[in-house]
Amino acid sequence: MRIAEGVTLGSGLQAVQATAGALIAQTGDLFAAGDTFTATLTIDDRADVPDSATLLSPGTSHDAVVQVGPDTPEPAPRGLCIKIADAYGPGKDQDFLLASSGDGAPLHHAVLPADPVAPLYSSLWLYLVGFTPLLFGVRPPTTGPDVRFGTGDRLSFQVSAPVGQFRPVGELTLGPPHDGPVRFSARHSGGNIRALPPVSFY
Repeated sequence: MRIAEGVTLGSGLQAVQATAGALIAQTGDLFAAGDTFTATLTIDDRADVPDSATLLSPGTSHDAVVQVGPDTPEPAPRGLCIKIADAYGPGKDQDFLLASSGDGAPLHHAVLPADPVAPLYSSLWLYLVGFTPLLFGVRPPTTGPDVRFGTGDRLSFQVSAPVGQFRPVGELTLGPPHDGPVRFSARHSGGNIRALPPVSFY
């Protein structure tokens, strides 16, 4: 993962604080409000995923809402939140709260300062998918200080084993901006996808 040039002491301290906060489930402003888009999550036809999780069934598509931020020019910790509303029935959502991070252990457990569009976003800690421990992630195709998320962007939806590296299993396509507030919580989970502590307390 490329860390943006010009990372300041302040942004480094923010990243350390965000990582420590995520470890004790005190995420502060990491997942605060940002730009919000409608989206579609599509799982690849040949995705290598546990077959016990209905949301991850190969070839399926799901309406989603994606929030990204903050949109500040200097390197900083970034968040990307995904909601699949009513994924398991009315009022039973699936949310993923991801932060700018690195690839492979231990970096995928760390919040790293990044450009407004980070090279990689990770759930930081583990989910239990059936009996398989996994991290979830999103990798944009382009990053940089002048890049921003927009309608039509196609982001790689990925998973990683606890000591592995992220690999693609689907695609997250951003649609038009979403109107109205959205509340994201990692406790919103189901369908044999279970957030483990500390994720389950976000």
